[in-house]
Amino acid sequence: MDGVGDYDDRSSCYVQLTNPQPPKADPIWRGHTDGAIYTFVCVALTHSTIGTMRWMASNPIQRGPTAAQVAQEAFSRMRLDGAAIGSAPPAGAEGLVGLPVWLWTAQTPQTWGPQSTTAAAGDFSVTVTAKVKGIAWSMGDGTTITCTKPGTPYQQSFGKADSPDCGHRYTKVGTHTITATSTWTVDWTASTGETGTIPDTTRTSTSTARIGELQVVN
Repeated sequence: MDGVGDYDDRSSCYVQLTNPQPPKADPIWRGHTDGAIYTFVCVALTHSTIGTMRWMASNPIQRGPTAAQVAQEAFSRMRLDGAAIGSAPPAGAEGLVGLPVWLWTAQTPQTWGPQSTTAAAGDFSVTVTAKVKGIAWSMGDGTTITCTKPGTPYQQSFGKADSPDCGHRYTKVGTHTITATSTWTVDWTASTGETGTIPDTTRTSTSTARIGELQVVN
């Protein structure tokens, strides 16, 4: 049985990773997007061999850490930060009721992504990639807006226009605490062909908006 994989006592079959992997649209995946397809070669009582392919969340005869465990180890070494908040008016300056406030984050691998890191174990490696899918901006006035883009930095030439992708207008005067919660999605791919995800993780950062009222002079 050389060349057909390692022997699995539980199934009495030889098991190896199917290469190449069937496309994700193949029914053999049973709707899964993680794990991998493995070939099981079993010896029947008639001494003939029967080969089947099955989806498995991980290698059923994995020796040492699984790909998912290596992915977690790689993920633990990643630096994922909250938004590097930019705003117009900037923190500390006064804005006015009814005028647009622009919001954005500086785009770096740590504040928006994507960023990737790789870890190895035995004869395989796993690459983990993280990126922000959106930022929920709690504006301190009971309003939360969710932006799926990093936002557009304000320039004076924009005048009193609204941000094209991430902004707000206050209706109350006061100093409002802005809380930006970034949600990171994390995917991994192993050199064996296995894929998976790590649960979304969030990071938070804060700023302030000081809002006054327009004074009309007669």
